[in-house]
Formats: sequence, C-alpha cells, structure tokens
Amino acid sequence: KILGLSPVLLYAAGFSLPVYAATTASDMSVTVNVNASCTMGVTSLDFGTYDPFGAHATQDLRATATVSTTCTSGATGVVTMTGGLHPTFCMSSKCYRRMANAGETSFLRYNIYTNASYSWGYVWTDNPVDVKTVGHVTGSGISQDLTVYGEVHKNQPNVPAGSYTDRINVTLRF
Repeated sequence: KILGLSPVLLYAAGFSLPVYAATTASDMSVTVNVNASCTMGVTSLDFGTYDPFGAHATQDLRATATVSTTCTSGATGVVTMTGGLHPTFCMSSKCYRRMANAGETSFLRYNIYTNASYSWGYVWTDNPVDVKTVGHVTGSGISQDLTVYGEVHKNQPNVPAGSYTDRINVTLRF
C-alpha cells in the first residue's frame, strides 16, 4: 500500500498551492477622456429648372438640401455657411447670393435660409453667434439632420439660358 500511494503523494506534493503569510490590496484607477467630436455631410441644393417667363416670373423657385451631423453626446455646435463665390450686397454677414453661368458673365439671385419662412432675418450666414442665421446641433451620438431652405428669386427675366452654379462652404463649429 505504501508503494501504491507514493506516486500519488509525490504528484500532490509537487502541485500544491503556495501558502502566503500575509496579503495587501490596492485599487487601480482606470480613466479615459472622451473628446467632443462631430462629423458632417451635406447634400447638394438642386433647384431643377428655372423658367423666367413662365412660373418663375411671379413665383420663387424653392428647393431643400440636408446637412447631416453626428456629434458625441453632450457636444454642441453651430453650422455656418459662407455667402458663396459671387455674393452681392452684404450687410454684416448676410449677403444676397448669386449663381453664375460658366463664363461668370451672368448671375441668378438666390438665397439659403435656416427655416421655411424664406425671410431676410433667417438668411443662413457664417456668423456663429447669430442664433437665427445658423444651424444648431446638440450631440446625442445619433445623426441629426438640418434642413437647408433654398430660394431662387422670381422675376429675373434678363438671365441668359444655361447652367448656373455656386459653391457654399459649410462649416460645423463645435
């Protein structure tokens, strides 16, 4: 019997748990900083076709576009827009915008607004402190859409036929 137990005792003795005389413990701090962060995408503002002697002799041509933003929860920001490449008659940071034909010899007046009132008080600007003239973003981690309201002004019969374009710089400050 002693010979039969010897391999078992030797095995158990070699793999026994150590015995400690004392222990001490301490807490480890775990930290991370989450930066305020935002992303933004924009769609084109496409007015389609302007008919200066038909419907648009007496009626503005309207269209919308979208600014999509996603910001970290709690981040706040404002979306601003420049006056474009061909602004005219600027007061403060509000300008009448114009699209130009390919040779930049003719212009079509239009503007962009922060709401569907299409009024001068809501012309979208690049002034981040003017509450009515910029888009506001409050981060939630979920995409938020801002509607851009565009309007080509009626009664512009002297514009030659052709394609008219402009480029607006859209900025999200957070």
